[in-house]
Amino acid sequence: MSGTTTVPDSLNKPRINGDGFEELCHIVTAADPDTALCGKDVTGYPWNPPWPVCQACAEMAAGRQN
Repeated sequence: MSGTTTVPDSLNKPRINGDGFEELCHIVTAADPDTALCGKDVTGYPWNPPWPVCQACAEMAAGRQN
């Protein structure tokens, strides 16, 4: 048995909303605001949505600061 618990409809579980956006807050740079640090095309995504932060973007951002 796995030690992971999944809660349906949890705020920390990314999903696709009615506008077709994956509900993750991706991190971008000023040099390329349409591409997230994780490589996802975020053209047209809302700016600074109240969604969980993309962990891949967060790790890339932490690596850029070192």
